[in-house]
Amino acid sequence: MPFLYDFAAYTRFLIAMPLLILAEGVIERRVSEVVTHFVHAGLVPESSLPAYEAALHWGRRLRDSTLAEVLLLGLAAVSIVLIRDEFPFDFSTWRSVVSDSVHARTLAGWWYLVVGVGLFQFLFWRWIWRLFIWYAFLWRVSRLNLRLIPTHPDGAAGLGFVGETQRFFWSIVFAFSATTAGVLANEIVFGGVSLRHYEIPMAGYLVVVLLVFLGPLLMFMPQLIEAKIKSLHDYSALAVTHNQMFDGKWVQGDNPKGEPVLGTPEISSLADLGNAYDVLDRMRPVPFDPADAVVLVLAAVIPMMPLLLTVMPLERLLEFVSKFLV
Repeated sequence: MPFLYDFAAYTRFLIAMPLLILAEGVIERRVSEVVTHFVHAGLVPESSLPAYEAALHWGRRLRDSTLAEVLLLGLAAVSIVLIRDEFPFDFSTWRSVVSDSVHARTLAGWWYLVVGVGLFQFLFWRWIWRLFIWYAFLWRVSRLNLRLIPTHPDGAAGLGFVGETQRFFWSIVFAFSATTAGVLANEIVFGGVSLRHYEIPMAGYLVVVLLVFLGPLLMFMPQLIEAKIKSLHDYSALAVTHNQMFDGKWVQGDNPKGEPVLGTPEISSLADLGNAYDVLDRMRPVPFDPADAVVLVLAAVIPMMPLLLTVMPLERLLEFVSKFLV
């Protein structure tokens, strides 16, 4: 396997690593907007502001920790040491030469391992650390007594912006998927392994992506469910009172002033109350919707699409893809 045919090297260095670096500014800007929106939207009551500020300060301190960066660099170095004797194939490649069943790394192979893979490992662990900080911050926020609005049009009591933020992690998912696709391409082209051999692992990978990037948001579920149940009871009681008065005045004929029914505000209030109850009834128990999951799944699947060329002609692949676009 010559260097120019190494799919894993191309996807790792030309796609994955640039995305992991560029994504930091985009995602951090979006996360900062979310942090501000919690307070700006009034979701955090005044009594909980000190706890919220403490969680925010804690997260920023971990993000800017020099010690954490050094430890992550050390973790990347340990990872390199652990995989230094692992080779993807039992034949010679540009990374190593096989003689008497013994692998000897080439100078290019050592550079690839220590510098290339080492930097990739550092970026990988750094993003794991960033995700931990983000989810830990959200967990501390979810413990606060948030001022949720179950009739909010986002269908998540005002927390829909949290799920939308997770869409911005598509670049991280795409980077890891591209790296995985490159490794699988090497296995298929040079190792003779069929793509069908990876059907179950790839399906499992999609599940892991959703669990990692949407699963942690389930921490808001208890508050959302409690808010929905309480509001359903409150709005139900309000509807009973309102509709009894409406029925008595306009249906049973108790209209002493003889007001005309056409254009009366009671008709509008009846419709508004019904619409509010419908919004409340459709409220989701999680702060994300199917569109958020679709974005992440597409980011995981698109880098894998070229692998289908190993099991079907290009014409059939284009026909298969076109069915989802029509």
